[in-house]
Amino acid sequence: MTDLFGDDSDTRTVEPDGRRPRRGPAPATGAKRRRRSLASFLVMVVILGGLAVLAVRVIPPLFDDGSPTVSAVTDYPGPGQGSVVVEIPAGSSGTQIGQILQQAGVVATVDAFTSAHTANVNATAIQPGAYDLPQGMRASDAVTALLDPNRRADTRVTLPEGRRSDELYQRIADALGVSVEEVDAAAHDYAALGIEGPPNTNPEALDPMEGFFYPGTYVVPPDGGPTDVLKQAYDRSIAELDSFGVAPEDRVRVLTEASIAMRESRAETYGQVVRVIDNRLLPENLSSFPTLGMDSTLRYAWDRQNPGVPLPDNEHNTSTDPYNTRFHPGLPPSPIGAVDAIAMQAAVEPTEGPWLYFVTVNLCTGETKFTDSPAEFTVIRDEFRAWYGPYVDGGSQC
Repeated sequence: MTDLFGDDSDTRTVEPDGRRPRRGPAPATGAKRRRRSLASFLVMVVILGGLAVLAVRVIPPLFDDGSPTVSAVTDYPGPGQGSVVVEIPAGSSGTQIGQILQQAGVVATVDAFTSAHTANVNATAIQPGAYDLPQGMRASDAVTALLDPNRRADTRVTLPEGRRSDELYQRIADALGVSVEEVDAAAHDYAALGIEGPPNTNPEALDPMEGFFYPGTYVVPPDGGPTDVLKQAYDRSIAELDSFGVAPEDRVRVLTEASIAMRESRAETYGQVVRVIDNRLLPENLSSFPTLGMDSTLRYAWDRQNPGVPLPDNEHNTSTDPYNTRFHPGLPPSPIGAVDAIAMQAAVEPTEGPWLYFVTVNLCTGETKFTDSPAEFTVIRDEFRAWYGPYVDGGSQC
């Protein structure tokens, strides 16, 4: 039976000492092999995990320089400390302003500032100029600070239109805290202004720079002075004249006619007043108008040379001052005030018309009437006198 079923237990060789030989290990079945492979894999995972932990804990300290670890800062908590002056150029975008502030240490990141800039509906009103700000500000606080006039580190000087140059010099002096003599000297330092000499060479001009300082608001940096204002105003005036195509040799004439129109009327009638000036200067009209006859020109000279003193009633008929255009033919020696672009354009392109006379019949409303008829001029002159009479007698003002 043993032979029939392959039982080899009876056929094994017997050792000489009578013992059976030792049986070797039985071959592993499939299930056992799988269990052994899984166990080996798990052991390997444990070993690799241990090595990873070891690498994290042991290797970094080998390269540590002892400095404390600092997490990335996207926005400072504020309110900041210290002080730094930053310059915001004209036309800067929110991103450009953020870059300037980040480089100065005012804000932590450009992204933080641009986000705050976008969130603030008033941010587009930020003006160019210098600002005194603390470092380490919260981005939203930095936007608010740039909208605060009290944070300005520069000085803003406003030059009104129509004012005489000596009045502009006084405004600059007051704004910058310097003497008017210093401003006057700066106004005539032609090299500092970037010009070769006076723009008006008429020796009778009370100020060769009169009319060449454009009215407007100008920014003076913290370390700036009168020249910074004056150069900006002069350059702006020349730029405006150039934009109207005015040749250098015609600048004084254009500014003079424009300044007279500004003194004699309102903006809506500048062009007509200039036309009256041009018509009176025509050769065919010299018999009727041997002189220009504009009262504003002598008034300019008198007020400049006699500040605070009333103009005598008969001064227009007796004064030989070069600015008395009732006495001297032609235009006065210089403009008589600061000229803006509206008046410049009126002088370059005066309104077409035959007018030789004009009268502002109501000083409160500015209503002005024009005519080329002497008889009609008498009528509108009397209309003004009737309106003005109560004011002479102490009546109510406008």
